[in-house]
Amino acid sequence: MKKLLKLIIINFTLLLFLHIPSHSIEITKDLKLLDLSKVNEESCRYSGRGALTMNNKFSEFVQGHSDALPADGASMFIEDNVAYLNNAFAGYGSDKEDNIFKKRIIELANSNSFKKIDWEGKGGSSPSFVTTIIIKSLAYSTYYLKTKNKLSDSEISQISKYVNELDKNTFLRSNGRYKSLPGGTYIAIDQRFSRGTSLMLYGAAINNKEFFLEGYNRYLEQLRTLDKRKVFSKNLRHNNETLHHVIQGAEVLRLNGFDVYDMKFKKGTLRSQMEIHAKNLIKNNNKEVKTSGDPQARPISIIKTRGYGAHVAWIPFYLNDPKNKTESIEKVHEIASGFSLDDYNGGQLAIHSGCLYGKNYTRY
Repeated sequence: MKKLLKLIIINFTLLLFLHIPSHSIEITKDLKLLDLSKVNEESCRYSGRGALTMNNKFSEFVQGHSDALPADGASMFIEDNVAYLNNAFAGYGSDKEDNIFKKRIIELANSNSFKKIDWEGKGGSSPSFVTTIIIKSLAYSTYYLKTKNKLSDSEISQISKYVNELDKNTFLRSNGRYKSLPGGTYIAIDQRFSRGTSLMLYGAAINNKEFFLEGYNRYLEQLRTLDKRKVFSKNLRHNNETLHHVIQGAEVLRLNGFDVYDMKFKKGTLRSQMEIHAKNLIKNNNKEVKTSGDPQARPISIIKTRGYGAHVAWIPFYLNDPKNKTESIEKVHEIASGFSLDDYNGGQLAIHSGCLYGKNYTRY
């Protein structure tokens, strides 16, 4: 008995001494998805288009992203949503087009579209990962329609049910073209982060604590990588691909009063990781590099304003916190702007970051 008591006292003392933070959060206010004061209408309008141009017939299957986008595929669905939201956030939408856009989202939610996984060939972009991007797109689309008072509680419930069904497919790996297995350790860290960020975004969009907290718990689990190393991936391009989802998630957390940039881990903070990454980007400049996230992907440059995975379109999100405007980040922005006349727009973000957060920086 004395030995047991002694062990309890020792363990309790160690916990006090180590002061291990739980990093738990408590939501006491309505959730927010976006800071609409930073919208750059010119950038939005330049990359926007109306609802009448969109295809509304979708495949049952999700495939990995490719340069050639099938008209009925998930990646085209996401791109069309981005283009319409650009137009709408720029103030060029109309009640008629909003209703068309709403019909598109509600009909999708009540269909069997994108619920099956097609792995196609060996390697390449993961359709399971693309499914997380669909959820992000639904978050932004639902949020916009809510701001226009276009959705009833029943319709939001229909979308939420669909999101839950899609979420079941976000942690899978291939076992044949149409067969899947639980992902386990095979799932790369960028997808793991995207699984968390996508649910946080959707939870914020509909002001649902359960979705938000589930997403946060997944996200936090991956943030703890900084207990083991100073960056999320030793491979520069894969680390950058991961940061799309890390920074997008960090920004929605910050908007809701939860600052993860200065959370302390054994190897540093998220903000210190960003400085290391920015300096590595500057050193690499625009050399073409491969990604460990997909060994079959060809080498390409990273410091670009737009692309699917190889870009730095996380910058507008990151600069929404004034403390993140450092010399290193400014230099990365300068290099990216110098290589492209296009504004920031990253496919894996499921939104045009140069449109929504374009007032956070000056174009060079």
